[in-house]
Amino acid sequence: MRRATFICATRVEFGIDTPATVGLGGIESTNIALARALARRGWAVTLATRRTGSMERDGVLNVPLAEAGRHPAGAVVTSNDPRPLRDFPGARRIVWVHNPINLEKALRKRYLLPILALRPDAVFVGSIAAASMSPVFAYRRRRVIPHGIAPAFREPEPTRGTGRDFVYASQPQRGLERVLTLWRTVPAIAATGARLHVFGSDYPASTDTGGPVVFHPRVGAAALAAFYARARAMVCPGSVDETFCLAAAEAQAMGLPVITAGIGALSERVQHGVNGLIAPTDRDLAEAIVMVAGNDAVWSALSAGALLQRTALTWERAAILWEAVLDDARA
Repeated sequence: MRRATFICATRVEFGIDTPATVGLGGIESTNIALARALARRGWAVTLATRRTGSMERDGVLNVPLAEAGRHPAGAVVTSNDPRPLRDFPGARRIVWVHNPINLEKALRKRYLLPILALRPDAVFVGSIAAASMSPVFAYRRRRVIPHGIAPAFREPEPTRGTGRDFVYASQPQRGLERVLTLWRTVPAIAATGARLHVFGSDYPASTDTGGPVVFHPRVGAAALAAFYARARAMVCPGSVDETFCLAAAEAQAMGLPVITAGIGALSERVQHGVNGLIAPTDRDLAEAIVMVAGNDAVWSALSAGALLQRTALTWERAAILWEAVLDDARA
């Protein structure tokens, strides 16, 4: 029996039994998804999270963080933080690098010394993230495995794009103010009748049906996918600290083209003219929004490209790639 332990020591209290209606963050949701996918492939998977009590579901044993070391494993994977790997001297160690880490941050969080001492493998979620990390972080080997997309975004009927609802669903610091300024100041965008729906920001939620911008609270995957099923496109400029942009991949899986400035991982997630448009300047972004809003032929071509993510990014594929890394780590 092949055994692996995943340690997700974020501040969020969650587990494999967290209701789907709760909008978990990317690190938490991807740990659950990968653990389940590996269990379906016959692995004995232990997932350690910030929770009280243990439970087993979908073939995954979910335990509190303090109990992770009680369960034998040939390979141990920890998200971002290498320090828990010290408790597994007999296992091969892997850091799943979800977020960029510079030298100052590594020293402040006390990540660097464990990396230098233990020399774990590193798995990055994108090629840009892997290339941008300093060689000072002396991982034994660096690999790249993109995330999968949850079935909630791959299985429903995709959007037909008949409306003019655009979506922003990334973190606010990744370009929200820039998009809001365009929506409120560019007459050509207003002339299309396009409305911007912002999900999960700190702005007060609004159900106003008359304005060009509507704010929504954070929602679960099923509710977000249901909204995508009637939307036109996603707008997300991007950020240098974004390593994958799961929000963009999920939107593409529902048939939404992604309009972006191509900053950070968005330059990897979006292929210009295939599944979205890369528009570096504010003028370019505005023109791209107007074109996607008003040109059905352009929208249809980009939407067809976006839907390719339904088969390209699955957790089953990700599990196969991870399996090769875990098996190699056990060798």
